[in-house]
Amino acid sequence: MKIKVDKSLVPIKAHFFFFFAALGPLLPQMNVFGRQLGVSPAAMGLVTSVLPLLWAAAKPLFGYVVDFWPSHRKLVFMLLITTMTGSYCSLWFLPMPEPTQQITESVYQLNDTVYLKQIDNTTIDEDLLEKYSCHWTCSVNTTFDVYLSNSTYINTVYVDDPVRNVSCSLFHMDLDDVREGEVICSPKTDCNLICLDIDLNNTDVYNTQSDQYNNNSVVIEEKVFNENESGNLYVTATFWAFVVLMCVGTVAFNVANCIGDAVCFDVLGPERASKYGAQRAWGTAGYGLTALIGGALIDLFSRGTMKDFTPAFIIALTATAVDLYSCRALTLPSLSSPDDSGKALRAVLRMPRVIVFILFAVIAGTFDSFIIYYMFWFLEELAEETGSMAKIKLIEGVVVAGQSFIGEIVFFYFSGKIIKRWGYGTTLTLSLFCYGVRMVLISLIQHPWHLVFIESIMQGPTYALCYSCIVGYAAHVAPAGYSATVQGVVAGMDDGVGFALGSLVGGQLYAWAGGRGAFRVMAGTALVAAVAHLLTYRWVNREAEKVPVEPATPEEGEKMLEGDNAIYRPTVLPLDKENR
Repeated sequence: MKIKVDKSLVPIKAHFFFFFAALGPLLPQMNVFGRQLGVSPAAMGLVTSVLPLLWAAAKPLFGYVVDFWPSHRKLVFMLLITTMTGSYCSLWFLPMPEPTQQITESVYQLNDTVYLKQIDNTTIDEDLLEKYSCHWTCSVNTTFDVYLSNSTYINTVYVDDPVRNVSCSLFHMDLDDVREGEVICSPKTDCNLICLDIDLNNTDVYNTQSDQYNNNSVVIEEKVFNENESGNLYVTATFWAFVVLMCVGTVAFNVANCIGDAVCFDVLGPERASKYGAQRAWGTAGYGLTALIGGALIDLFSRGTMKDFTPAFIIALTATAVDLYSCRALTLPSLSSPDDSGKALRAVLRMPRVIVFILFAVIAGTFDSFIIYYMFWFLEELAEETGSMAKIKLIEGVVVAGQSFIGEIVFFYFSGKIIKRWGYGTTLTLSLFCYGVRMVLISLIQHPWHLVFIESIMQGPTYALCYSCIVGYAAHVAPAGYSATVQGVVAGMDDGVGFALGSLVGGQLYAWAGGRGAFRVMAGTALVAAVAHLLTYRWVNREAEKVPVEPATPEEGEKMLEGDNAIYRPTVLPLDKENR
């Protein structure tokens, strides 16, 4: 059997492969790279919420530029790729905080009921109490000071403040009863108390790993947490360099990715537009391959708890060099600049069906953002609890490889057939529902390796199918000459406004509810969104049927009737002859 290769599509396949190969070892690690610098989840949420707003504005702007100066599309495209990798790889030069020496931290299991009492000198002498700074295994972001005895099981916790001013909620426990001179609390289920001696010489540390949580005392690795020699990470040049480089690199990536999709549809033409997913699948292959290799090499070359990202940066630079060479070989079709001053574009963006689609694309982007920015954050916390930090980068690489090779490639490849059979609207409803299922499953994992199975199965019907649906619909409704602009608008709302909401709300939700709680709240929101989209779709279609739109030409009319099951019917505008 002879395999037929369309040589005209080889350059775009090569671009997708090496473009995403450059991102594979870096993009999933951006948040945990910041975590290693000492950035908290709430602060990271604020930083990443700004990024999508920047690229939401940049995408349609650059799209408009390449649409009106099509002869410079390739140059702008290649400059964006260079800026992306240059910014990300400049993170290589940021100084990492030095880890402190190993110290001993105590892990306590509490009885079903715990008494809160006020401390006094007599109590300290009689019970041999010591002051500790503590947090829960299920909520590592909140610490509090208490006095405890040297015992594995604790039934009394002493505090400095008078009992009348103390509540169980201050210590993240439930109220059981109140008596004179004491408050009785119930600890959270499956939560152990982890405490650090508050009188140690170096108190600006926070644990990142322990061997196991079943002994009274364990030896753990330490790192600086939100503090450094000058006192506050957030006023240092290192933190702001991280913010600026992450902003520039991420904005350049998203804009280049958007223009790359428009270029792909231009190369394919309207006759082969359904083959977009087959081309994009090559990007998934490159992303998964280098994520796996990069993760394994990072663990291999790292010593101690601090991870050395040097292999990831080398892979990114090499892949980008090959990608730029591939882009030079791209042969783009001749396109004319639109001369209607945006009339056709404005008409499309005012249509109810398009507005509804963009609205739910924003909602889908919110879920994508939360998963991208906080799934690995949760995974690393789980690795600390289970003693898996030594292999965490390998695990993360395997997760991304599973997402890519098992989930995304299959769904990207068959996305054209799925959308053609079910329509854009049904496909989007299905993806929203699957986002809910995916995040529920993530919240239930008990070990980092469990995530590999979940992501391998669920990445395809969520991200891959949803992304193909969004970019395909954008290409479908774009007026002649506005392909990159419409891609920029739709994608800017999806991974611009949507990502901003997911980052900001997700960061605060994560800090408040912890990893498991945050993923469960977002899962419930996704399931509600799926039902809302289904109902809104039916209403929009009924309204559209009452006011049918006459096609501009017989050819467009034939195209409009393709697929009786299409939820978002093809949008055709009856433009005047001089504006066609």
